[in-house]
Amino acid sequence: MSATILPLPALLSIIFIVWNLGVLGLFGLDKRAAIRGLWRVPERRLVIAIILFGALGAFIGQRLFRHKTRKAPFNWLVPAMLMIQIIALAALGLMRFSQNSWP
Repeated sequence: MSATILPLPALLSIIFIVWNLGVLGLFGLDKRAAIRGLWRVPERRLVIAIILFGALGAFIGQRLFRHKTRKAPFNWLVPAMLMIQIIALAALGLMRFSQNSWP
């Protein structure tokens, strides 16, 4: 019996989704800690998570938890990184599509 290996695009998509769910969870955890006066997630960790293709999870977390929406650098970093990451993912998708569409 052989193990089935996912194609690379599917594997990367799963990693992207899981990572962004984790970033969303970090925003929720930090908001909960802020409300309760507990230990907070360091801002540096949040920024690194956003830069490493976690902007979608951060964007959803900002809206869902109403957290880090006015504080610099989050008020400009999240939308900027989201746009950059969307463009990068679209470019990768176009490159893959163009490689597979030519004979």
